[in-house]
Amino acid sequence: MGRLRNARIHVERAVKQKKIFMIQGRYPVIRCLLRRRGWVEKKMVHHSGTVLPPPQKDLDSSVIGDSDATEDEDEEEDEAFRPPQLFDFDDFLEFDDLDGTHALMSRMVRNEVPYFIWTTRRDVLDCRFLSKDQMINHYARAGSFTTKVGLCLNLRNLPWFDEADADSFFPRCYRLGAEDDKKAFIGKEKPAPRLESQAKRASLYALIKPSRFPPPSPTLP
Repeated sequence: MGRLRNARIHVERAVKQKKIFMIQGRYPVIRCLLRRRGWVEKKMVHHSGTVLPPPQKDLDSSVIGDSDATEDEDEEEDEAFRPPQLFDFDDFLEFDDLDGTHALMSRMVRNEVPYFIWTTRRDVLDCRFLSKDQMINHYARAGSFTTKVGLCLNLRNLPWFDEADADSFFPRCYRLGAEDDKKAFIGKEKPAPRLESQAKRASLYALIKPSRFPPPSPTLP
């Protein structure tokens, strides 16, 4: 069977199993691992504005009738279809669809809905238009546990939910952008006892034996 015919069979199976993915950027390792599991990539359209997932089309119109190739061209492409092979991690970065099979399958699924989306920024897609079957590698309004300020505020609000003292297991947590926290941080900024004692000892060594004994360098606790 020709490469084109086998690529169509592979795409039909991926569409039925909802294994269509879309990646913004290179990410060769993620791309190769998904292909090993039978996923087919839909190329992300790059243009200004928010990219919305297109409506789902029928399999006959999006996969079977998508290619402009004729039957003669299909017979000419009598190469053995090679599904994604197993690669070592050293080969992931060098792999780039050498025979064009993945590019051909990506063209076949250009009207399909991607069910796994990997983007570098969350605002590339409007999450309100995603269906329950679609996954994206970002969470909306997740700053309360993905940012330093959000984690700091959660520690401050801990007494409302538990009797534990946040300073006992995560001390000296300040929001330097807030004026009150900045003043509290400056007021508590004192040298550690161990560091202060080592600094005094280094000065004493320098006064007694400045030439024979080099002063020990203080280390942080």
